[in-house]
Amino acid sequence: MKLMLPTNWDPELLSRVAPLEPEYFYGSLANEATLRPVNVLTESSEEEIADHVALASRDGAKFIYVMNATCLGNREYSEQGRGEILQRLEWVREVGAAGVVTANPLLMELMREYFPSLELHISVLASVNDSRKALFFERFNPAVIHLDPQINRDFRQVKAIRKAVKSRLSLVVNEGCMLSCPIRHYHSNTISHSAESIAGRYHVDYCYYQCSLQKIADSAEYLRSPWVRPQDVSIYEDLGIDLFKIAGREKMGEGPSSHTDWIVSVARAYHERTCDDVASLLVGIQPPLTLHGEAPAALGVRVDGRALDGFLRFFMEDRCALDCSTCDWCGQWAARAVRLSGSPEQSAAEIAADLESIRIGSYRSGK
Repeated sequence: MKLMLPTNWDPELLSRVAPLEPEYFYGSLANEATLRPVNVLTESSEEEIADHVALASRDGAKFIYVMNATCLGNREYSEQGRGEILQRLEWVREVGAAGVVTANPLLMELMREYFPSLELHISVLASVNDSRKALFFERFNPAVIHLDPQINRDFRQVKAIRKAVKSRLSLVVNEGCMLSCPIRHYHSNTISHSAESIAGRYHVDYCYYQCSLQKIADSAEYLRSPWVRPQDVSIYEDLGIDLFKIAGREKMGEGPSSHTDWIVSVARAYHERTCDDVASLLVGIQPPLTLHGEAPAALGVRVDGRALDGFLRFFMEDRCALDCSTCDWCGQWAARAVRLSGSPEQSAAEIAADLESIRIGSYRSGK
């Protein structure tokens, strides 16, 4: 079992997961342009990151720096922007990080030209979901290609990619995003510019409100999300997947210590290949704060991992056509395995009201 874990820069995290022997940790400065808004990441200095990298190396783990924004506003083509990227890559090398994960092909070119000693990881945001794309990025000699989570259950495509490339392949195992999300790319771009919008006090995660409302309205969406159940990891190992990446560098719970507890519990679940409640492992299923930064109505989601034996068979037999309007496979299994608690109706009403405020422009943001 080769794991890639998020970090919240808590030194205790490294010691607590050391028995699991993770191969990689990953993270970034909070103000780096990545696929996490600055306001949900744990603050850290360059010096603290250097210390963290050294501690991880002492335990035999490598560190990958995250530069996976899908849009930099074309700054990479300006003299100043190019210089900033090269300076950041030089700093990454100086602090002893093993490499960088990115979705930007020009940044890949710069790494191979000027920093060949750094491992190149192709981000999930490069959307490698077929062998043609995998072969394109294989030209950059990547250490790891992180596959698009949207094909986690498309076994035909995973097999084809594995056959096509020699690079190591990785799956994100605990993403709770909607399957075949029609606004995924837009969401990626808006988050890539979140630092600018937060500074201007107009940052609103419209996409997260939209998908949260759809999940509450149809509990089958929680099963359609392309996560991997810990009990099913061996199936993917047999397909030739080399690395299992756990998402979740954004803050969980109250404060850094609770975030550490969560990362440790998720890592253990996948390392031990068992979990009673899959929902407790996932990112992207928690209801958003209201537009005014208030706590949302209570909503509990439970996905009974032990009730899902046989669920994956449908996908392994290549029977999923992504036509959920005529297929109720996930709906039938959701009736057995998914339970909502708390106040789902109130939570849905709050999210719908916030979406209406966004439409008419009546809101306060930037918190």
